[in-house]
Parts: sequence; C-alpha cells; structure tokens
Amino acid sequence: MLFKTIIIFLSITFLFCELTTAQDEGEIIESLVDEEDSTVDRSLSFNGYPYAYYTPETELAFGVGGILIFYTSDHIDMLPSKVTLSGWYSTNGQYNISLKPVIYFSKNRVYLEFPFSFGHYINKFWGIGDNTVDTGNEPYTLNEISATLTFQVPPIMFSADRTGIIFDYNDTEIEDKQNNIYLIDDEVTGSNGGTIYGFGTDLVWDSRDNIFFPNSGGYQYFKVVIYPELGDFVFYTFEIDARYYTSFSPDHVFASNFYFAQALGDVPFYKLPELGGQNRERGYFEGRYRDKNYMTLQFEYRQYFWWRFGFVVFAGAGNVAPELTKFTFNDLKYSYGFGLRFLFNKEEKVNLRVDLGFGIDGNSGIYFGIEEAF
Repeated sequence: MLFKTIIIFLSITFLFCELTTAQDEGEIIESLVDEEDSTVDRSLSFNGYPYAYYTPETELAFGVGGILIFYTSDHIDMLPSKVTLSGWYSTNGQYNISLKPVIYFSKNRVYLEFPFSFGHYINKFWGIGDNTVDTGNEPYTLNEISATLTFQVPPIMFSADRTGIIFDYNDTEIEDKQNNIYLIDDEVTGSNGGTIYGFGTDLVWDSRDNIFFPNSGGYQYFKVVIYPELGDFVFYTFEIDARYYTSFSPDHVFASNFYFAQALGDVPFYKLPELGGQNRERGYFEGRYRDKNYMTLQFEYRQYFWWRFGFVVFAGAGNVAPELTKFTFNDLKYSYGFGLRFLFNKEEKVNLRVDLGFGIDGNSGIYFGIEEAF
C-alpha cells in the first residue's frame, strides 16, 4: 500500500477548545435572530486540537492545528474570516508548519488570502503519466517554502462576484534524491529543485449559504498563473474548480465537485497537476499520478447523526494525461470511502474530519483535518 496511515490516540483528535473574547454562545445566537437590526455582534473564537499519526515515511508524528474565526464587520451579511494554522514534527526529523489567513472586507466585496508554509519532509515521485508503477524507490527528501497572495475585488468587465490578482512563490530544494531513478538520472524537469515566481488572475462566483458546511448554492473558480523568466522555470497553470450543494433536509447534504488543472511549458515535476491527497481522489497518495493535465469528478453525501457527530460517504473518478485529447475513460482512477465528522464550532459549523479513502490497485489513505474536502 503506497500510503498507509494509522491514526494514534483517535480519541484525542476529538478534543477541542473554544476561546471567545466578547460574548458567550447564547448571546451570539440571540443576536443572530434579531432580524430588526442590520448588524450583529460576532465574537472572535478559536478552536484547536492535538493529533498524532504514523506513516512509513514520517514514522510517529505529533502535531497541533487550529482555526481562528472572526468578522471584520458586524453587518448581518458579512462572511466569517479565518486563520488556520497547523504544524507537526516526526520522530525522524521531518516537520511542516502552515498558516492560511482568509479575510473578507467591505461586505464581502474585498477578499484577501495568504497561505504560507515551510517544511522538511519525505515525499514520493513515481514518474509522469497515468500508468506509472511501484518500484519501491519513490521516496526523496526536500525542503520547501511556499507562499501565495490573492487579492480580489468586484470585477468591472465580468459578471463574477470577485476577480483578483495572484502572486505565487515557491522555493524547493531536493535535499536527498535517495534511490529515485527519475531524480538521480535528471530525467525530469525540476529534479534538482528551483525557485519560481508566478503572477496571475482569477474569477470567483460564490453562492454558498455557509462557507464551512454548505447546504445549498455553488462555488465556481477560475485561475490562470504565469511563471516568467524571473524564476528557474517558465510555464503557466490553468485551473477550474466547480462545486454544487443541495440538501434533502437541514444538514443532509449532497455535494459534487468538478476539477480541472493544466500546466504547460517548462514545468517542474512538483508543480504538475497531481491526483490524490486530502481534497481530491482521497485514497491515493497526493501525486501518485501526475501529468500536464488532470481532471476529476467527485461526489459526497454528508449528514449529522448524533449530537455533534456526523459522517460522510464519497466517491470519485479522474485521471491525468499529457494532452487534453489523450484523456481516456478506459483507465480512470476510481476512489471511494467514508469519514467521521465532529462539529467543534457549532455557530460557524466547522468540522474536524477523519476520512478513510480507497483507490484501485491497493491504494488507500487516512486523512485528518479541519473543514470539508470541498
């Protein structure tokens, strides 16, 4: 099995803490139902949790995560801003720290996002294409620093909710190629790492009734980023992310997601569109298959069943290809699975999640995190 994770101390992952600085929970609910007032007083809240897990690559790892939720205005239609933070350290010296602020201003017309992460860890590379095989020599060690700044405002020429500018930075150092034949032989672009700078734009249409656990509405996202000669590689990326939500009764939700990504030019292998991971095609190691084009369609049913606990079931199919005309339905990569949810922020409907996913050819994985996969 290419990605096998054993969650240790599972009960610890359902511990949570809530810190509020203005009002208690009852006061928040009371203010929210005051329909005669055009503003509401929303408190700042923090939810945190510890976790531990084991993989063959990381060995035993311990981490903490959390989400800070706040509002930049008391207006009743204001969406919640958030800052998510996570970090882990493993017994074999690997670590990763990530911070992701997402802030709404001016009655949701202005949007700022600035994810940042750095780490030292073991990854895997199976080569490029949809028919790569296991050889046992996939691991390699890297150091990575990445940051992306996105600033969005209402568009002038398009009928979208917001459009923005994007700046993307990534510095990857391949510290140890180990026995990975593709990297040792320098067969692929980026086998020695490099630095890239990207500049782009995006469009977003967002009609979700809740950004953390939607019951209705949709989300459509379009992005283009160009990486010029300022960096070590010259290429561009294109991305479409379309989501739709409907509920049969409150919090019994059917969610669907279509995702397409493309990268053309002198693309380093670690920036190629990749299949797998926490959010798309759960059941495959992130990057198990990668190429210049990736397309997937996935579905998920979500429901709470007792107190703050819920469950999901999901399925999806997708594939990678070197060109758009070479996508084939004969070799689709299927995935399916189920997961548990714990509602650790009741007011904003933020879930702690644990998912177990399965793919073909013995692929599987366990995924742990905050918020839904899509």
